Amino acid sequence: MRKLNVYTVDHIDHLIQPTEFADTTLKSPALQIFNDFRHSAPAILDAETNALEALDILKHEHCSFKLVVDANREMIGLVSAEQLSNQNIMQHVSKDLKASELQVVDLMRPRENLIALSYQQIQFCTVGDVLNTLQHNGEAFCVVIDLENHQIRGVISARDIASRLHLPPLEIERHPTFLNIFDRLYA
Repeated sequence: MRKLNVYTVDHIDHLIQPTEFADTTLKSPALQIFNDFRHSAPAILDAETNALEALDILKHEHCSFKLVVDANREMIGLVSAEQLSNQNIMQHVSKDLKASELQVVDLMRPRENLIALSYQQIQFCTVGDVLNTLQHNGEAFCVVIDLENHQIRGVISARDIASRLHLPPLEIERHPTFLNIFDRLYA
């Protein structure tokens, strides 16, 4: 076994973030912007977490979204800071349900409403391909699934892509569905 040299952390050494590197372009491999759960733990919230507390958690952790898990730690959805906003919370309040009673599960996007890309596919595509797919589908997030092992392997966020490309946050419009229109009319 080799003996390694050790060093002290100098005052000029600073904490680096992925966004500080200028090596990501639209032609870069998509794996560069992929949050791979094989290498880093997923950002999760329990479904029963109070919605108002969840927003504080996201702000405190400088996170724009988290995966929502059930009691068995299985992903049941995704919740974003936008979904936890005061405006969105107030839209879900009724005479029988107070804002303080809302849980993450009440505001999240269920897993069946999320789009997914396969891990096998993104290994051979570019950041631009992924961004185009998100924009075309009107989605700010997508889950990455490993089709061979039946695993939820990670998440890709349009916000993270914009950050890595040193662009302002991307505004991706969700395409309205009949259910979205119905919900807005009868909310």
